[in-house]
Amino acid sequence: MSKSMNPHILSPETLREIFEIRLVLEIGMADLLFHRVSKEDIKILHEIVDDEPPSTQQHLFVAEHEITFHGKLYEITGNETLKKFQKLLLPVFDYVHKSGLLKKQDLPKMFVSHKELVNILESGTPEQFRNGMRSHLENHFKRLFDLT
Repeated sequence: MSKSMNPHILSPETLREIFEIRLVLEIGMADLLFHRVSKEDIKILHEIVDDEPPSTQQHLFVAEHEITFHGKLYEITGNETLKKFQKLLLPVFDYVHKSGLLKKQDLPKMFVSHKELVNILESGTPEQFRNGMRSHLENHFKRLFDLT
């Protein structure tokens, strides 16, 4: 499967669909996260987000922060297949962002930050996390669809 995930041989439609899979997975993993997160995981997530810029509006994303933060979330799920799948998808995500397949935005709207997601994971509910993750990914959805 990893050989077939080469972004240079996949069609633009397939690349977009794979990008959509990432969005759906990350919103949908809330229950797994809340069931399996440990205090040590929360500590590590706080350390990850402490190095991030405070603004949630002035940038769409910083690839390194995205990979580190979201990779840790996949790890917390405890689902080995999901973690392996995420690693297969990383080159596709990177390619899609750089390729111009997604619509460009003039100015990203305010969205839930990684820091806010950690706070929800620490003291919120799975539903709050799903809603927070959906808001966090809003700018990506806007790049896929014409959302107003």
